[in-house]
Amino acid sequence: MRNVLYTSFSALILLLMLAIPALAQELPFMRPEELPQIDSGTVKEILKSDLILLDNNKRYKLDNMRIPPYEDASALDELKREFLNKSVTIYTYHDPDNNFDRYGVPLAHVVRDDNKAWIQGDMISKGLAWAFSSETSRKMMDPLLQMEQKARAQHLGFWANPIYAIKTPNNVKNYTSSYQIVEGKILSVATKQDTIFFNFGEDWKTDFTLRVSAKNWGLYFLKDISDKDLRKILDPLTWKNREVRVRGWVEESNGPLMEVTHIEQIEFPPAAKK
Repeated sequence: MRNVLYTSFSALILLLMLAIPALAQELPFMRPEELPQIDSGTVKEILKSDLILLDNNKRYKLDNMRIPPYEDASALDELKREFLNKSVTIYTYHDPDNNFDRYGVPLAHVVRDDNKAWIQGDMISKGLAWAFSSETSRKMMDPLLQMEQKARAQHLGFWANPIYAIKTPNNVKNYTSSYQIVEGKILSVATKQDTIFFNFGEDWKTDFTLRVSAKNWGLYFLKDISDKDLRKILDPLTWKNREVRVRGWVEESNGPLMEVTHIEQIEFPPAAKK
């Protein structure tokens, strides 16, 4: 049962995912073809493992996926094999005024015209990329997380390498200054100066901790959720003793710390891990 909430989904879907795991697995998810189309053409060049150039000389950043630092070569090989010189259609769900990465390159989801292969889905389902989101790139995470989970279970791509295994609150301290997925039980929840802390150990000065600003909790966790019962589910004080799987950058600050800015970074995994 994955409980990944984003504001475009109805409150009913969230309730089903929380209450009826078997049914949640059958819920239909959005495909990129349902997003607004912004361009089309032939992939002229693979500039980077997350950047393509069309024959109209427009560049597009591949949204909602992240390549591990040492896996660029494999990712580039696959992109060239599957998408170079192929006719594609470009989609995005971003507002035109906010459809850029920090370098001014438009964010996009890319689909081959002939076989409907979706770049992000192709890379993630083969274990060549993580599903990745930000506060403003959230809408396609649910299907991508489902694909990632299957690739991990089958040990495809980099998931065959133990270094990419899901970390625990105990061993994540060995992986600071890196992007990680961590799974464990929240032992306590504390608030201080408009910040929420989820602690995974007895000593907050040394244990693994999640940090969420109260502002982000309101903007990216509770926004558009009017149902009182569902808002209770997302009350941070109710998360004590819950098993969660989180993804993000791990830094050192009184032990390993991960900043959580939006709900798509958090999953409530099934009892059987990985």
